[in-house]
Amino acid sequence: MKTDRSTLIALTALVASLLIGIQAALIVLQGEAFCLNEGCRVVEGLTRVPPLLFNGIGLAYFLTVFASVLWSRRGRAAIIDWTALLLLAGLAVEGVLLAYQVYVARTFCLYCLLILGLVLALNIFKGRKQMMRGTIVLTAILFAFPLLSFGPSLVLSRYGSLDGGTYAVRTCTAPTKELYLFFSADCPHCRNVLDVLEDCNSCSLHFNPVESVESLDLPGIETTSTYSPKINRLMLTLLGIDEVPVLLVKSPDGFYVIRGDRSIVAYVRQACFQDEPLLYIEPQPDRTGEDIMIFDEPDEGCSVKIECDE
Repeated sequence: MKTDRSTLIALTALVASLLIGIQAALIVLQGEAFCLNEGCRVVEGLTRVPPLLFNGIGLAYFLTVFASVLWSRRGRAAIIDWTALLLLAGLAVEGVLLAYQVYVARTFCLYCLLILGLVLALNIFKGRKQMMRGTIVLTAILFAFPLLSFGPSLVLSRYGSLDGGTYAVRTCTAPTKELYLFFSADCPHCRNVLDVLEDCNSCSLHFNPVESVESLDLPGIETTSTYSPKINRLMLTLLGIDEVPVLLVKSPDGFYVIRGDRSIVAYVRQACFQDEPLLYIEPQPDRTGEDIMIFDEPDEGCSVKIECDE
């Protein structure tokens, strides 16, 4: 019976290794992972490590599980059941990733869920005691995770993740700043900002819509092949913002988040159309964290929830 279980564990680990190996090969050959749904792209954009490294860690894990099974089948007595510990560790990691999708990203990555299913299967094949231990670990993580607070700095620290939500980029000569504009095509306040951005300036502009758009009538923009509006909506949710337009500016002191069309236009005109720009916006900033300041102009935006729903 134990031999049958160990065989199932070894075969499942090999299948998982093959699956992850194919995904890693696609990343190398095509430059991006194969996403079974849009949630994969959202979750991938929120990780601190590149997708290739992420899959490499997973591949090493399943190969280690396979090697531990082969070692144990040699019949050598061991004080510690390393296979059981590896399976619990994998389930703990997958539990954290699952909780992150549920409570933070609020979307599911089907590829991640497939890997979770394989790890669950490995623990089930290990036996009843392993299943009980795994259930306790997974339940504890899912109950403890919502007690934590995930502020906007969590995503802002991974600044490049916003590129996953960028529909188009417009870069003029020698840009001095990198700006991300969150907007809706149906919002008149957003249109006021877009009109100002028609002329080339000294800022590299990323256009991040909160809904799917088919085209953007601006000269000199380069559209991206794929983008996810969900990433942009998630960012605004973490910032506690439910209106657009919103401008995200990276500075040496941290991040500036500017709300309202008049405030955004005033900032862009000073920061992007002058040789020595100064940040001057009339409303007092609301500091939400050590590295994030929000400049807010009330009643100058469109509600994301009401007017900008997909």
